[in-house]
Amino acid sequence: MTSNIAPVFLLFSTLLLAILNLLAPFISKEPSKIRSFLLIMLSSFFFINVLIIDWLFLSGIRINLSLAVFNNYHIGLYLEPLGLIFLTLLSSLAICALLYTDKYLAINSIKQSSRFLFFLNLSVLAAIFISLSSNLFTMFIFYEILTLSTACLIGHSGGDKVKAGLYRYLKILMISGMLLFLPAILIIYAKVNHGDFLSQGYIANYFSKNQTILLLLMFIFGIAKAALYPLHQWLPAAMVANYPVSALLHAVVVVKTGLFCIYKILLYIFGLKYLHSIFIEFNWLLFLPTITILYSSYKAIQSNNIKKILAYSTICQLSIALLSAFILTPKSMAAAILHLISHSFSKICLFYGMGNIYSLLKTNQVENLLGVSKIMPKTSFIILISSLSLIGVPPFGGFISKFYIMLAAAEQNQILVMIILILSSILSALYLIKFLIFIYKPAVENNDVVRSKMVKQLNKVNIIENKLPFSMLVSLIICSLAVILFGFIQPFINQFFVFIG
Repeated sequence: MTSNIAPVFLLFSTLLLAILNLLAPFISKEPSKIRSFLLIMLSSFFFINVLIIDWLFLSGIRINLSLAVFNNYHIGLYLEPLGLIFLTLLSSLAICALLYTDKYLAINSIKQSSRFLFFLNLSVLAAIFISLSSNLFTMFIFYEILTLSTACLIGHSGGDKVKAGLYRYLKILMISGMLLFLPAILIIYAKVNHGDFLSQGYIANYFSKNQTILLLLMFIFGIAKAALYPLHQWLPAAMVANYPVSALLHAVVVVKTGLFCIYKILLYIFGLKYLHSIFIEFNWLLFLPTITILYSSYKAIQSNNIKKILAYSTICQLSIALLSAFILTPKSMAAAILHLISHSFSKICLFYGMGNIYSLLKTNQVENLLGVSKIMPKTSFIILISSLSLIGVPPFGGFISKFYIMLAAAEQNQILVMIILILSSILSALYLIKFLIFIYKPAVENNDVVRSKMVKQLNKVNIIENKLPFSMLVSLIICSLAVILFGFIQPFINQFFVFIG
């Protein structure tokens, strides 16, 4: 009995720390050292607790908690390998997000920072409950809470442009959730009498092949946070928000929750073996992410707006992860999980790097990055590393995850996946190198008044990067180290793959 009480207490204390972080922003109305310290300390203790929970799980200890709501619907939490991988990712990135965001709000004079930080922490808390969810009902409840909490962040600054972007964000995510995700869940509960996540899945025992395919499509498109074409449009629309929110959407919480939910449903509701048997002759599921990869890459190449390029880049990388998951084998799923993680660290580096540049130069256009490396060398170097990682250049994290996707595809003779993976890397290079060319290109004056003014500032050889708060640079450095040292992080992740059925 004692051996069970300790892990349960640890789980409750972990959740309590996340809940306390909702209150921490209100310790002062304005940014203060006490508030910053409290936010980081609570997040750090939360991360340590999660690492202990990981160790307990790998030692064989399991926890399952359930609270009946009505009939067969339960709010349930339990420890399983995929959820713990996602929880560990969340807890590590949450520290970096708070380190960066608290100071970003101050340096950019964003008002009502306490409210902003509250909704940021609420978004992380919702994602925590999703990661620990033991059934579809719990997953859906907190999936929708996450949508609403991030909506408050997107709409924080107000204005007509923000309202328009927020409206599209909510319209796509709420309608897809209510018309596809929720009905699929209700169908399963009506037929099976539960929606629990079970090893190997159980759909085969209750639904025909055609019914299974229909349910699968309802989940894939109902979980619009995964940003598959044509339900991807919420992501560029949400770029009206500031850089910390964009990073939260792209790297820390929202899109990764979309991928996580699809992975978990594939594994524990349908079962990879059963799905593989359905699509063994012709896996047309692969065309869904393929179309999205090609479309988003074209849109990114076409654009010169930094945020739009980053948005379409995220859509492309998400679909690469789904492309791997839809091969429907344990190895391809492991590779998809690795890509989820590597992309998280690479993309948060890009967003925070561009956030640094915006904080000092107030620009969102690629052409205005001209010569930035001269005045912001550290930020520029981290943007370089993260861009190379997303392209898939060794030895960075993006290369490692793409390499394992390639191996999983080769094992199943999925030539299409291999071709698309190579093509996506080439296309990614085309739009990400745009950043790098301007950042590292020497600034030369021309007839453009704005450009000439910027060039004169650059030619002063003043490292204005030093004006940034130290914690913003620390956050970037931590994330970039994860990108560089991903090969050392991967063995820790691999320990959980053994338990994924």
